[in-house]
Amino acid sequence: MLTQHPTESRNNPLVDHTPGQFPPPFAASSPLLAQIIDLAEDAIVSIGEDQRIVLFNQGAERIFGYRAEEALGKPLDILLPQRMAQLHRTQVADFAQSGQRTRRKSDRTLVRGRRKDGTEFPAEASISRVDSGHRTLLTVILRDITQQVEAGEKLRESIREKEALLREIHHRVKNNLQVMSSLLGLQARGVPHEPARQAFEDSQGRIHSMALIHEVLCNSPNFSRIDIAAYTRQLVEYRLRAQAAGRRIRLAVDLGEVFLDLERAVPYGIITNELFTNALRHGFPENREGEIHVTLQCARETVHLTVQDDGTGFPQNFDWTAAPSLGFRLVRMLAEQLRAQIAVHRGNPTIVGLTFSQR
Repeated sequence: MLTQHPTESRNNPLVDHTPGQFPPPFAASSPLLAQIIDLAEDAIVSIGEDQRIVLFNQGAERIFGYRAEEALGKPLDILLPQRMAQLHRTQVADFAQSGQRTRRKSDRTLVRGRRKDGTEFPAEASISRVDSGHRTLLTVILRDITQQVEAGEKLRESIREKEALLREIHHRVKNNLQVMSSLLGLQARGVPHEPARQAFEDSQGRIHSMALIHEVLCNSPNFSRIDIAAYTRQLVEYRLRAQAAGRRIRLAVDLGEVFLDLERAVPYGIITNELFTNALRHGFPENREGEIHVTLQCARETVHLTVQDDGTGFPQNFDWTAAPSLGFRLVRMLAEQLRAQIAVHRGNPTIVGLTFSQR
């Protein structure tokens, strides 16, 4: 049965009230109200202005381990960790003087209780104020959230384990692709025929473009999206070094913040590799000098990529939509996969643009 401190019972608005103080049916029967308060699973603890306990329901008995007789008349400090007692006393006093009727303690603020045996537990609490005559009664409703916190920690641990597993998978995929790329590079060195050697090098570059995506993912805190700006910069810088063209071709990049999921990032990477490699190889023959400018922007969830060069440009009779080379066939096929539009400007500079939805 609900127990209140005997010196406070006469002025306790939760028990001794006048008709009409509570909405029906509570106005008719204080024992009924007492039973309802006692049946609550949460701890309901009321204190006076001196912060001594005047009401301690059965929920509080279950949560804190005190019998009501042991808690009544005691300071609220017995329910709090000692290191936090002063802080809570100050907060309660400030609330009592604020004039507010109720205030919910944010879940972001750690609220902890202390049981009779000294163990601590996390709690979610709200505090309210009732003025009765010349007296003020503060009531705390407190819920033990130990199980929720433990369940949340188990969920976070499970997520951490899955993230570690995904990171390891991406790391292994990256390593395997890099091994394949290295093997193709070694094979290419022993091929005397230039077109065949070039085919090996092209395949090596395509595999590297995919391996680089997994490398970026390995270093990313978020596996659901890939930083495409960082990826693009690494890809074009690598291709420039691989073609040994860094001394005669200037590289300019203008890369905005763009993020893609893995499904879109892979075809994007291969297309970018093809466009940039094509500009390097065919735009600047016979050690010609020049500049390649790569621009990447995203506006209203639409991604815009342009590869621009001041090289020799496409031949007059060249039709990229029907070009039989593997590179252009890949660009056309992967552009369809991305539902992307490709625009080609044949003048000087030569510009190839790719536009597609971010999602």
